[in-house]
Amino acid sequence: MARGGWLVAALAGFVAGLAGGLFGVGGGIVLVPMLTAYFGLTQHQAHGTSLAAITATAIAGVVAYALGGHVAWLPAALMAGASVFTARIGARLVAHSSRERLLLAFALFIFAVGVRILWRAPGDAAGHATSHLVGPGEAAGWTGLGVSGWGLLGALGAGAAAGLLAGYLGVGGGIVAVPALTLLFGMSQQTAQGTSLALILVTAPIGAIEHARHGNVARNLLPGLMTGALVGAPLASLAAQRLPQATLARAFAIFLIANALRMGWAASHPKVPARV
Repeated sequence: MARGGWLVAALAGFVAGLAGGLFGVGGGIVLVPMLTAYFGLTQHQAHGTSLAAITATAIAGVVAYALGGHVAWLPAALMAGASVFTARIGARLVAHSSRERLLLAFALFIFAVGVRILWRAPGDAAGHATSHLVGPGEAAGWTGLGVSGWGLLGALGAGAAAGLLAGYLGVGGGIVAVPALTLLFGMSQQTAQGTSLALILVTAPIGAIEHARHGNVARNLLPGLMTGALVGAPLASLAAQRLPQATLARAFAIFLIANALRMGWAASHPKVPARV
């Protein structure tokens, strides 16, 4: 049984909203551990409840990024279309599989991505020559992905991967989408994060619905969690758009590396409840 009052749930949602808005990741990677450690949810319940709650993060965050011209809607739509199918698959897999191996593989992946971004953050003079291809005023177009078949396949592949991990790990999928959009398609960090939140508008509720079918959503916590997220996400989203791109990218890289280490530790200690 979930425990914790409305105010505590709102505080947890606020923290998750801050992380989601600042890095364009929804906030589930922060919220899931809080739900298991402080609210007494099982791992399965934490995943489903997180996905339902971070829908509010995505809504509030994407509005803030869109007002600044930092959402590429067409790539977001392509990725969202692919994620619709895989988010449900990921949510179903939770009930039938052990997570340790996937956690370890995913931890290694985001650790490598974090190191890559930290080594040469977008916005460096010697770094991403195309990092401003999709900036304010251009985000509504196709700039940065190109019209080639490879661009289409890349967007669909990134969306499919984000959806699968969203449903399985209880996160929005932005932890995959943001690096893909910056490293593969040359988007600015801010636009990648805004576009990622637009993707999460689809992956989070789709995954949450599937989790709810298995009884893994603590509905009594949602009002507080979502209220907090609705406050925290736009504040962090507005702040992120004012930060220098290289600074924001390096902060995101450190965020990835820290979570990779935490997830790797959890995967190697199966007797301890794994948290993502």
